[in-house]
Amino acid sequence: MAKLGRPATGQTKVMGFRPPKPLRDEFETLAKAEGHTPSAALIEAMHDWIDKKQRERATREP
Repeated sequence: MAKLGRPATGQTKVMGFRPPKPLRDEFETLAKAEGHTPSAALIEAMHDWIDKKQRERATREP
């Protein structure tokens, strides 16, 4: 089972970006309503996006 919480410093690379304020505000509101930290919600969103793209690729391959 994966260990929850923040990884030890230096174990993962930090990513930074600047979303538009309305997008960030809505994202933070929804993450909080779901009981997630923004970081956890972004990680979940990245997993979902990667899964989607892998399924799309699999349907295009002969």
